[in-house]
Amino acid sequence: MITQPIRDDSNDHQATILLVDDDPGILETTADLLMLSGYTVLTATDGTEALPILDQYLPDVIVSDIMMPEMNGYELFEAVRSKPQWAAIPFIFLTARGQQKDVALGHRIGADAYLTKPFEPDDLMMMIENRVSRLRQIASLTEADYARLKQEILTVFSHELRTPLTYIVGYSTLLEEHRSLDADSIDDMLSGIQRGSERLVRLVEDLMLMVRIDGGVVGAEIMERRIPCQSSMLINEVVQPFRKLADERNVQITTKINNDVTFSCLPMYIEDAFRRLVDNALKFSKQEGGDVLIQVEKQGGAVMFTIQDDGIGIKPAQQKILFERFRQLDRDVMEQQGVGLGLTIARSLVRLHGGDIEMESVPGKGSIFRVRLPIDEREAIAFDSDAAVQVLPAPRS
Repeated sequence: MITQPIRDDSNDHQATILLVDDDPGILETTADLLMLSGYTVLTATDGTEALPILDQYLPDVIVSDIMMPEMNGYELFEAVRSKPQWAAIPFIFLTARGQQKDVALGHRIGADAYLTKPFEPDDLMMMIENRVSRLRQIASLTEADYARLKQEILTVFSHELRTPLTYIVGYSTLLEEHRSLDADSIDDMLSGIQRGSERLVRLVEDLMLMVRIDGGVVGAEIMERRIPCQSSMLINEVVQPFRKLADERNVQITTKINNDVTFSCLPMYIEDAFRRLVDNALKFSKQEGGDVLIQVEKQGGAVMFTIQDDGIGIKPAQQKILFERFRQLDRDVMEQQGVGLGLTIARSLVRLHGGDIEMESVPGKGSIFRVRLPIDEREAIAFDSDAAVQVLPAPRS
């Protein structure tokens, strides 16, 4: 049954309460109390009546008796918490049973509050009002965050989509209109089209990967397909493709393997994470004569990878949002290709392997990213040795 509020407060949204009790007298008087306070009330006599109501309406708070026929309060609570769309609804137990074990059970299974009959009306109202107020605070923050995120996404996407498309459309138009161009001009335009296409491909691939991470697909793949991985081979696979970029930027990459360690990973994903970190280090290192140092060492039951650059560094305020989605620092100052998912994806992939990424940075001096990954001791092969140093040279002209 649905009853509308008798008093209409000034709030834009009148909260809805689902009241479940098999005692008609308590059900009616409590519903009247709630309506007088401005709430919309849904009523049911037990859990079997409450569930169909939940399928049609989404209450802000559920207040339920425990001892009821057909389906008791605990069973209703479990049914509510089992469905994602209902799991966040605050649940208050309202019962005549005041035994300590019942109260303890209510709290142990995760109920938000427990009120024993007979109760003071003010106590019930305070419990409900506190939870409704909290819900509205969360909703307000969520809406603000959503609006901010939507604006950031629109800003980033408008730039990241428009820039490569400008290359593709612009050069293809020129090729169409000027068919008598010399071979060098045609090659330049085709290269521009290719750069734009590759940039769009990276954008789509990052978005698809983020969706697969959020959907649990990547996590399941890592759990099912992970294999023993050797830290030195991993670093070599990651660094090798950056030789050309390092040469172009006149940046020297040094790898220092203090301990070569075998740990459990899915190479395609952990290498992806490290490539993003190395690319980030090269991108923000000194443009001429910069250095990027990559170190590996065993620390207890983990392997620590350190990627350090001597570049522009990151301001303290920016460090707090560095791993957030669709965040790019100083976009108006520096041209950065991407939508601000690189570090987000890197950290997600590392965390799916049971590790994490930490960062420290000093503006004007550079940044350090530390990746810590657990070692499977049954497979670990760790040995101390003189530091094996490999330098990937860059010309010093």
